[in-house]
Amino acid sequence: MGDIVVAITAASYSGNKGAAAMLQSSIKQLHDRYGESLNINLMSVYLSEDRKQLPHDFIKVVPAQPEKLLFLAFPMAVLHWLFRWCPPIRKLLEKNKILKAYKNTDLVIDEAGISFVDSRGFVMNTYAFVCMAVPLLMGVPAVKYSQAMGTFHNPYNRFLAKWILPKMKLICARGQGTYDNLKEIGITDNVILCADGAFTMADSAICRKQVEERCAKDAFYNGKVVGLSISSVVLKKCRKLGIDYPQIMAEFISYLNHKGYGVLMIANAARINSEKSRNNDLLIGDEIYGAVQDKTNVRWYHEEMDAEEIREYISHCQFLVASRFHAMIGALEKKVPVLLIGWSHKYQEVLDMFGLGQYAADFSGLNIENLQKSFEGFEADEALIREKLEKNHAAVLESSYDNIRKISEALDDILQNRRPKKPKLLDYSHPETYIGSYLALRKGYTLDSDIRDYAASGGMVTALLCNLLRHKIIDGAWVTKTEFVEGKLTYKTYIAVTEQEIRDASSSVYMFIPILKHMDLLEKFEGKVAVVMTPCMLHGFTNILDKRPDLQEKVALKLGLYCSGTHDVRATTLSMEKAGISTQDASRLYYRRGHWRGMSSVVYKDGSEKTFSYSKLICAYKNAYFFEKGGCMHCKDHFAASADISFGDIWLKEMKNIDIKHTSCVIRTPRAMEYFTQAVEDGAIAAYHMSGKDMVRSQKRALVFKYNCADKDRKRKWNHRLAYYLAEKNRRYSMEKLQKLEKVPSWFIYYYMCFIRVLLSF
Repeated sequence: MGDIVVAITAASYSGNKGAAAMLQSSIKQLHDRYGESLNINLMSVYLSEDRKQLPHDFIKVVPAQPEKLLFLAFPMAVLHWLFRWCPPIRKLLEKNKILKAYKNTDLVIDEAGISFVDSRGFVMNTYAFVCMAVPLLMGVPAVKYSQAMGTFHNPYNRFLAKWILPKMKLICARGQGTYDNLKEIGITDNVILCADGAFTMADSAICRKQVEERCAKDAFYNGKVVGLSISSVVLKKCRKLGIDYPQIMAEFISYLNHKGYGVLMIANAARINSEKSRNNDLLIGDEIYGAVQDKTNVRWYHEEMDAEEIREYISHCQFLVASRFHAMIGALEKKVPVLLIGWSHKYQEVLDMFGLGQYAADFSGLNIENLQKSFEGFEADEALIREKLEKNHAAVLESSYDNIRKISEALDDILQNRRPKKPKLLDYSHPETYIGSYLALRKGYTLDSDIRDYAASGGMVTALLCNLLRHKIIDGAWVTKTEFVEGKLTYKTYIAVTEQEIRDASSSVYMFIPILKHMDLLEKFEGKVAVVMTPCMLHGFTNILDKRPDLQEKVALKLGLYCSGTHDVRATTLSMEKAGISTQDASRLYYRRGHWRGMSSVVYKDGSEKTFSYSKLICAYKNAYFFEKGGCMHCKDHFAASADISFGDIWLKEMKNIDIKHTSCVIRTPRAMEYFTQAVEDGAIAAYHMSGKDMVRSQKRALVFKYNCADKDRKRKWNHRLAYYLAEKNRRYSMEKLQKLEKVPSWFIYYYMCFIRVLLSF
């Protein structure tokens, strides 16, 4: 199927948590269906906030602020359509980031929630129009995720809707009211009825735990609690009618307290660092909370919570009184009775799905007397409401799932008819081909900066080992480091029994080490150990353990290191000679320290240190395949398949400018997942999800060599045949004609290596 690119517009992770709920639900279901093939372009209004809150690395945040969309992207999209026959002009216009994103997109999903409504006015309806017009002008099909639309009595709104909506590949109407509104202007052929997409947002175990822990510590949650979802949108509309929304809400809180209820105020839209009211209920929440005289039985958290977290709080309420649409959705999904103070048919049509439409009140009649009266009737009907919630819940959820079911059908049709894309060097849609079986992929780094200072990458191996020792899961760690004996570079392998001994072994070692010759270390050691080895050594070690149950009992965890090949020690010593680095009185070599590829460093017995270029010396010989072991040329076990958990660098362009260098890891067994998660929870490691595609991309050239170049049984491209020919020739040359190789200038080796890397890049 190849890469699939879906753009999502009019939604964000930050700000409106209803939009976040729809976004998370749709992305999860799409990813469940299309897996590692899926890529998302999030057309974001809140660029920096969304980038901070981004939960997946297959999502790219594209700046699509309203002013950029209206005044740059839209006119440029019009020009792109007019000059679609002229490639130079098209390519020039596609320099715009929004147009560039849409150029490579298969389908656009509009998740506006509500659009083309008379009461939204000129600006918002124009914005809704442009959100769809830009991709359509670029020739990209678009669908509307479940949302409210209409009425269409305003001539301008009616004109925009009738022009753009028939051109949509699919429209998911959120309820019968929207469906009838569309039918009234003659739009039915591409319309289906689906419940709101946020109904199918998956719960979060982490958020549930956080909420339960907070609630367990506060006696407030032991009694009757009413959730109160306040809204900056309703505030704005009330002000136009002279209705004092903050004072009415404050009086209503006091009324509920007098009836014996605790009141939990909820901000379902929040921007924690913004003083603007749009998509931000924190400001009105502060005002209402400040107006409440007795705050003893009131809770107000001035926080930007995740959508899942808000829903968990709602589940701890007996009732919800809501002015935010998706707070209502959260209550209905959790089967919590909800009373609405709204401003659109969008509330009514969703409540009608549960047979509860009578519990939606329009803001225009809001006063404290009417609100109290509505609540008393609502309270008296609790049993009936709960019965209807239970009865209709499953059917509404099925209707919500129809959003992605139908959108996926549309996307499948598009994919089936699109022009085949140029095949990739590697099959990113099936990462297990290269990685093997795994439970999870992560990227991250140790939070201990002292460990990072000496690490080759993010220091996660050292941090995990230290955490295991701290919890007494292991009594020691079998590790290896470099050392100099009488001026000669060699290695030291030992079982470290203190955190300092583990830290002393941090940083990668790029030379062949026959570590299995030292099995006596494990045999003599009393206690549990974790072992750190390269793939081939770990494979042999695992075979030994299979025959030695006594040793197997001692091994708590096997840690592997990604490996593109091991090298004779001369790859290192020749590099040091070329750099003029003396080995006299040297005590330790660090192959790589510092950011990105880093520098090599020799530490002397007197504490002094000399550095030299890793990239232009050791790396150059390694990546040109000089001094590589013969068996490594055909080995495909790059990610250490025998390990419980394996680690390596992340060679991705986008990681280069990140201040802290990261490590990636492949978690293969439940016990590795348990120990890794414990290290994260303890604050030893910061870790994030990594996609299989990015894991493969991060090791692209090594995998291209192993799977494309070295495999003589497959049809190979000319450049891959040449790369393998040169690599094998270089390997033999370094072993057979070392004296001649020593005379070759290091600058020539570096650029020769670069040439081979270019051959592996296409």
